[in-house]
Amino acid sequence: MLGIRDRGASPCTPDDLIRQHYDLGNAFFASWLDASMCYSSAMFEPDDDLARAQLRKIDYHLAEARAAGAARVLDVGCGWGQLLRRAVEAHRVAHIVGVTPSLNQAKHIRDFGDPRIEVEVGSWYDHRPAMPYDAIVSIGAFEHFARRGALQGEKLEGYRAFFGEVHSWLKQDGVFSLQTIAYGNMRREDQNNFLSSQIFPESDLPTLADLVLSSDGLFEVVRLRNDRSDYERTLIEWTKNLRRSWQHAVALVGLERVKMFDRYLRLSALGFHTGTANLFRVTLRRIDRSRA
Repeated sequence: MLGIRDRGASPCTPDDLIRQHYDLGNAFFASWLDASMCYSSAMFEPDDDLARAQLRKIDYHLAEARAAGAARVLDVGCGWGQLLRRAVEAHRVAHIVGVTPSLNQAKHIRDFGDPRIEVEVGSWYDHRPAMPYDAIVSIGAFEHFARRGALQGEKLEGYRAFFGEVHSWLKQDGVFSLQTIAYGNMRREDQNNFLSSQIFPESDLPTLADLVLSSDGLFEVVRLRNDRSDYERTLIEWTKNLRRSWQHAVALVGLERVKMFDRYLRLSALGFHTGTANLFRVTLRRIDRSRA
């Protein structure tokens, strides 16, 4: 296993492959996401619409990370920045940093014009904070932190490197709130080739065991939720939105691309429905006297 500061070569899926997905343009994603532009599972209560459920998800992670009133917070994989805005506007965070590989997402965030919000284009692997953070959140990014086809040992070393960096970035007794898709009742070799080659090329999912092993000695698991039904419902709502805006989406990216996304959303919803994929929300407290 890698130690806390033993970095070596980057274990991540290359940023240019991740950007291929997001560089279809902000307008395309806006045509079927809700107004928050959250591109990860919402957190539903029975009467929630998608927008309310996305806000509930953001508030949950900020609360779990104990971000309220914090001086400095980090969001790894910040997307289009709704958590960043919510943190400073509703949770009294003085300064928040978001990391994204996407120039389009970074421009969207910079257009907020809020001096309390800072966005960095690149990978967590290259992040060098000037000082520790009070709280860290990462939603829907961990799925891209292992290369498809990597040996299991390499995969764990990459995850261990990430948890080691998060540990070093957090203040003593700090909390990290993580949300990630993970393998469910499916073997790694049974992963759908369409999703892995056409949607998120070269990315591989973690298992629950991967999360536990790679964070062991660095973080205490405070809370673990498997909310796969929330992601199924989120994907169904996105599919409805895409169908409603079909012609507009086609005008933006072309018919074949829209058909591909429609298939991707429907297949993914089926995966969460059957338990092929899980959606983990994990609250991790920094172990100050680390065994790592």
